[in-house]
Amino acid sequence: MIKRLLAPIWRFFDVIFFTISMVFINIFAFYWGNRWGFLSLAITSFLVARASEILAYQMKGGDD
Repeated sequence: MIKRLLAPIWRFFDVIFFTISMVFINIFAFYWGNRWGFLSLAITSFLVARASEILAYQMKGGDD
């Protein structure tokens, strides 16, 4: 019962910390220069898009 109650909360924290870590990675990359910062933004955008596709696939049921 407790596991079912805490599962959505853990997912929420995972998303929050994933977002915070991506923000700090991008800030750190911009300290190295604009080129590294924009490369970091591109990689971050790719990772967010990929994560949302995986999440949508799992919520759909995985039969595609």
